[in-house]
Amino acid sequence: MNATLERQARALFRDWFVDFGPTRAKQSGAPAYLAPNLWNLFPATLDSEGKPEGWRSFSVGELATQNTASINPFSSPDQLFEHYSLPAYDSGQSPAIDLGETIKSNKTIVPECAVLLSKLNPEISRVWLPDPKGQLQQVASTEFLAFVAEPWVGRNFLHYLFAEPTFRQTLEGMVTGTSKSHQRISPPALRAMQAVIADPAIIGAYNTTIAPMVEQLTANRLQSRTLAQTRDLLLPKLMSGEIRVAAAEREMSAVL
Repeated sequence: MNATLERQARALFRDWFVDFGPTRAKQSGAPAYLAPNLWNLFPATLDSEGKPEGWRSFSVGELATQNTASINPFSSPDQLFEHYSLPAYDSGQSPAIDLGETIKSNKTIVPECAVLLSKLNPEISRVWLPDPKGQLQQVASTEFLAFVAEPWVGRNFLHYLFAEPTFRQTLEGMVTGTSKSHQRISPPALRAMQAVIADPAIIGAYNTTIAPMVEQLTANRLQSRTLAQTRDLLLPKLMSGEIRVAAAEREMSAVL
């Protein structure tokens, strides 16, 4: 289900903001393929530069603010942190719950409604929507850049912009470093990069359209994580005979 929802959100972003599908369809006289309230937002022609009439280019710095505040979790050894790291992303986009004493270096503080973008090896897509904030402080590896979208841009739009293949291809041409395994993006260069051609009203329409998809994605991920934790708790007990299947089923029912 999540793979389908992701494909839909990404396909919609590409059609509206990369291929300019609705405007191209209007200009060619093709029939409408969006609801009238959405279809009417799009210009009917492309300008001399090949973009929808009246649209403009925005840099990353115009779309979002980078949060650079950091913390040293090691100075609070008994505190639990929700830790967003590259290994945690690569193993299923599930943040680790770590004691401060186990985190040996400074980390970026994850602000409310952030989008995390890895600056390391941009040919590998690592774009992360952190979980809704709970009681634990959220921190991220300094290999992640933490951005907060401007209010008129919205978190969902920023996330799918960062995940767009053409955006990543541009990032790949901006890397510094000679080692193939440790090439990084320069944050100032990233903030200055022209990221998207768009119209604010249509950015808002995109966010509204995909909001139910993202909410379902988030709920599915949290439920999957809960089920995995329950499995990890029960499986050793089942294997050892400490509990029987009927008891395990009752515990799973209680979780669900």
